[in-house]
Amino acid sequence: MNMADMGAAFAYLQHWRVAFGNPPGRNLRDGEREAVRILSNCNAVDLAAFDEFLATQGLTLIERNGMEFGIPSKSGVSNSIWVLTRKRGTSLPAYVDSRWYVERMRDRRGGDSDEKRHETVFWVTRLWLTLQWFFYQKIDRHPSEVSRYREAMVSKRLFVDILKGGIEEMGNTGRPEGEAGIVFDYFWKEANKINIWATRFLTVMEEAGMIEPTGNKEEWSQTVLAAVEMADVAANEVAYLLPPAQRPAALETAALLLGESVESVQARQAEQQVHGA
Repeated sequence: MNMADMGAAFAYLQHWRVAFGNPPGRNLRDGEREAVRILSNCNAVDLAAFDEFLATQGLTLIERNGMEFGIPSKSGVSNSIWVLTRKRGTSLPAYVDSRWYVERMRDRRGGDSDEKRHETVFWVTRLWLTLQWFFYQKIDRHPSEVSRYREAMVSKRLFVDILKGGIEEMGNTGRPEGEAGIVFDYFWKEANKINIWATRFLTVMEEAGMIEPTGNKEEWSQTVLAAVEMADVAANEVAYLLPPAQRPAALETAALLLGESVESVQARQAEQQVHGA
């Protein structure tokens, strides 16, 4: 891999974040064939040099084989999938706007120019967790089961219904004390805007390459990019996402964000501790 090849592969991955030599359900994108050719022809030394280049920018490359996902190989075509993702423990480069999605979710055309950024973050968290429920819990799928990404689907109608049901259940239980009560207030006062929040969120997720249209109206499926990243997160970071057991208020906050009971969060935390032992 020379510098020109490295630049071409990086430019493509920086834009799309995934390069697939044999993509199911779509045509090759502009530049994808060349990026895959470059990466597939790399030897171990080339890949190590490329990964070192990426590491200086807080990034890393994950390679998976399409056969893992039930995608048969084609003669003369690479069946590898290359995913550009964040390198754990490092900072992203300055040119990456890590909060762009917050600004997109605060789209002022909806008449909500006074929204506070932290309120948006609370909503994005709940929306994202609800999306993961569709992709995993709803179909009894573990994050490591990347090959089932095409089964992971969500429609806007069902997404909104689940969100509304969770907010209504939250309201019926009453406002908790402490910091959990603050989160409760944010959700409750915006309960009549769930459809707006959901529409923005699904649009942002499609722009980010996390979901893609299935062909049915207002229905999307998880992308292979999202599936590979979630598997990586689950394998390395999930144990750190739940709050300490000795902080009841933090548990209540997590329960509100997850749309679950405190008991469910505690049970999940205990399970994580067992698997992490």
